[in-house]
Amino acid sequence: MVSLSGLAVPDDPEREALAVSFSQFADSNTTRPAAFLGGLVPFLVARVRRYGDVPSSALPPDIHILDSTFLRLSLLLAPWLPNKGGADVPGVRVQLQYSPVLDLPEHVLITDSHTNDCQRLDQAILDDPSHLAALRDQTLVFDLGYYSHRRFAGLLAAGVHLITRLKTQAKVQVEADLPVQSPLPDLPAGRITILSDQSVTVGSAENKAGAVLSGLRLVTARVEPLPKAARAGAETVLYRILTDRWDLDTADVIQIYLWRWQIELFLRWLKSHVHLPRLLGYSRNAVELTVWLAIIVHLLSVLAARSLGLFRRSPGLLRQIVWALAKVGPTDASEIASDIQQLPLPGLETGLPPPT
Repeated sequence: MVSLSGLAVPDDPEREALAVSFSQFADSNTTRPAAFLGGLVPFLVARVRRYGDVPSSALPPDIHILDSTFLRLSLLLAPWLPNKGGADVPGVRVQLQYSPVLDLPEHVLITDSHTNDCQRLDQAILDDPSHLAALRDQTLVFDLGYYSHRRFAGLLAAGVHLITRLKTQAKVQVEADLPVQSPLPDLPAGRITILSDQSVTVGSAENKAGAVLSGLRLVTARVEPLPKAARAGAETVLYRILTDRWDLDTADVIQIYLWRWQIELFLRWLKSHVHLPRLLGYSRNAVELTVWLAIIVHLLSVLAARSLGLFRRSPGLLRQIVWALAKVGPTDASEIASDIQQLPLPGLETGLPPPT
């Protein structure tokens, strides 16, 4: 493992302990290909999928959430980043396609902060035929940063469903108002109150860079805050949700969009507990290695939870994993190694035979 990692001491191959400074470690991560860790991710993702859906989850299995998080970097330490000066904040954006029912980051895209969300949608999905085909008959949920009628047309043409908020300035023509069931008398009001369900056409023919989409569904609802949020001063929110899913109940359309918050919780987990912002270095390659390492740690915590019969990973379980790994000695490692095979890691040449 020391040899494969590139951290071996050249003149002392038998050295058991590595005493390297952060600067030495960061420098080694400048040249070690990010695929050294990235090649592990598909294998671990497949392992998580083999466990199947979480039995207690109320989330639909075909829902995928798209969002990104920002990692701020110093231009002094990362001069390779583009910077326009002034109020421009240097850093990178990590975009994730996340399956909440599996707690699974299915696709990762790392870009600089000057790439907008619509361009990331192009790079990650619309310009990748295999990824686009894999999402057929699935539902992609995203926020206003990805709003683009032309891109919606591309997703729909490929058989990908969408659920998103309607942009305030979007041109909308109502084709039909559909009946909405009134709240039953003498029953307590729920959190979601449906105000309208409409068939609409969005977009303008005068916008040559856009598209006109007809036959979409616009569900408008008033959503009350959760009790804890209400005590903190949160107010009622009016949602106007655009989708092509006519098979869903109106309340389900709103609820699925509200489940978009699951990716925010996942990103908070990566930053607060997996320590994503704790970089392995400041080169482009080191930043990518950091992201892949965080994803791998998360996947290992999910696998540990599922193997123990737990439905969710937790900070406590993550601490136990760290404790257990610290207790693994040379004898344990050799016994484990006898039962595993080397994975084919892109960008890494070894003398080990390929797995069967």
